[in-house]
Amino acid sequence: MALVLLLIVQGLVFLVFAIAAFWWLFALRRLAVARSGSTMPGLRDTLAAFREGLTHPRYSRLRLIIFCSVALLVVSAPLVSVVSPA
Repeated sequence: MALVLLLIVQGLVFLVFAIAAFWWLFALRRLAVARSGSTMPGLRDTLAAFREGLTHPRYSRLRLIIFCSVALLVVSAPLVSVVSPA
């Protein structure tokens, strides 16, 4: 029962990670498109958008959610072998 509960929690944490990561990536895509003025931004605009996404305070909440969810998944992964029946 504990294993099932742990896997459900890990699945929910992964869902939070996936939603936050895609939200962040789509926001960076919108920024790159706005910078370039084209629907297919070039490498310079894409890299500038990623640089801003990694440093600008506007994206700090998404970065924190992504970091915390990854940390929770990494910490909880070894627990599966501890909790699982032998």
